[in-house]
Amino acid sequence: AVDPDRARGWLRDAARLMIGLWERILPGRGRNDPDEAAPRQPMRLDPRADEGRFRTQSNGLDARFYRSIRFKLTAWYASVLILVLVASGLALHTLLTRTLAEDVELRLQAARQEIVGQTRIFEGQVGVAPGEQARETLQPFTPDLDNLLLSGLWVSVYNPATNKFVVTAGTLTAVPPDLEAAFRTEGLLGITSARYGTVEVGPSKTRVLADPFVVSTPEGDVSTLRVILIGESLGSQDRIMALINQVLQIVSAIGIVLAAWGGWLLAGRALSPVERLTRTADAIGSSDGRVSLSRRLEVPQTGDELSRLATTFNTMLDRIEAAFMVQRRFVSDASHELRTPLTSIRGNVDVLQRQLRSGRRVAPQDIAEALGDVQRESARMGRLIDDLLVLARSDAAGLGELVKLEPVSLDVIANEAYRTASALLEGQRLSLQTRDEVMVHGDGDRLVQVMLILIDNAVRHTPAGGSVELRVGRAMDEREDVPCALIEVEDSGQGISIDHVPHLFQRFYRIESARSRPSGGTGLGLAIAITIVRGHHGWIDVETAPGQGTTFSVWLPLIEYTSENPGAEPVLARTAATRALPQGGLS
Repeated sequence: AVDPDRARGWLRDAARLMIGLWERILPGRGRNDPDEAAPRQPMRLDPRADEGRFRTQSNGLDARFYRSIRFKLTAWYASVLILVLVASGLALHTLLTRTLAEDVELRLQAARQEIVGQTRIFEGQVGVAPGEQARETLQPFTPDLDNLLLSGLWVSVYNPATNKFVVTAGTLTAVPPDLEAAFRTEGLLGITSARYGTVEVGPSKTRVLADPFVVSTPEGDVSTLRVILIGESLGSQDRIMALINQVLQIVSAIGIVLAAWGGWLLAGRALSPVERLTRTADAIGSSDGRVSLSRRLEVPQTGDELSRLATTFNTMLDRIEAAFMVQRRFVSDASHELRTPLTSIRGNVDVLQRQLRSGRRVAPQDIAEALGDVQRESARMGRLIDDLLVLARSDAAGLGELVKLEPVSLDVIANEAYRTASALLEGQRLSLQTRDEVMVHGDGDRLVQVMLILIDNAVRHTPAGGSVELRVGRAMDEREDVPCALIEVEDSGQGISIDHVPHLFQRFYRIESARSRPSGGTGLGLAIAITIVRGHHGWIDVETAPGQGTTFSVWLPLIEYTSENPGAEPVLARTAATRALPQGGLS
């Protein structure tokens, strides 16, 4: 059987090691948590203060080391290996101990069978071969039995009637009182069937087989019960197990050290992309406050989780860089657009003030022109600020705060937009075509604003004598295979290059030819239009070609369609903001 004290010692050592590792690995406030350190002391001009500062930095490094993923992986790996080795060692110790014990018991059983098979034991005598005359004195064992005794066995015969050991031979010459007491404690003397026991004989333990048998006088007329005890010392087995335990401990210690070292190296190599990712992320914001978004992480060609992480991180950087550039351009364009009307207003006011200070009389016509310029630029700046507020509100509060959805009729609001847009014409022809009565969930004022933005954009890019057409009706979106409400604004202007289409709905984006025109807008109209349309769960398509005009198509979900699916969110928007269609794609 396994030594209980030794097994408990192994388990105690393993438990202490596991507790120490858990205290290092697990988050939270523990006795090894650096947050439990003494509170900070007030700053003082003391040369010894540096020592405390260095100690604090050292504690911080220790905390980062113990909380690092690399240390946790290594600690987990070593902990699991320790548990496996302890369990394997206990299992091996139990198996070897049981195997050696069974081997001893087999030898004891074989010795008993050989003794019983070769001899007849009479009262006061052992070792008499069949057919020999019994003698009054004890005779030594036969040579065959002596061979058995050479293996470390001893034999003793106990007489229950006289309470004495009548025969003792082999490696044991006599039965001392303490051994007899051990026999009685193990219950090996007063037995009626064979049994095994373990007793102390000298410095080592002995495995004993006790077996009752019947002896007879030479004449065979009297039979009495005797107990034969055959024992073998377990000292050699104990030495073998001690050697095996020592070898297991040395090999396990070396294996744990090598495994922890190898796990540390492998974890470091596996986590090296994460370390590079961290350094790249730190390098994005430099110490001088400048941002460098052009750097990218090298993607390892392994196809594992870290490779996908690096790819995702680079994709995120691409989006951040694009958003940062848009923001930078937005700030630059916004400041430029605000500076232009302010410069005009300031210039007109300065001219009037100089003339008044010089005492010259200002003609009423000059005053009227200056005030007219101030009024126009103020109105322009007001529109720009209103547009910026609309976009800022949609960014901060979401599209749901920008539009208030309710059932509205598109043909009604199209007529309102048509009447308002008639004042924007500069020699162009504007027509309205309503093919069906269309009901949508929408914000009437915002939808009118979308129509006016698209009509104003068409008027700006259509020369005098050209035509602008506003169409409202139903249409089947072949790509989504759902019926939708359709608002189309088509012009006969110069068209747009396909390269500009993906950027039309960006804030402050304007085609270069429009930037130099006095009629060029601020570049926020289409950005506001796409924001409002998204708030209606719709999208905008663009159909254009240079020299052939442009058609903007606004797709909105119908009330009839959404009412058939009351449990579904009526979101039909594309993943992209726009779609560039070939000429003739819509009718």
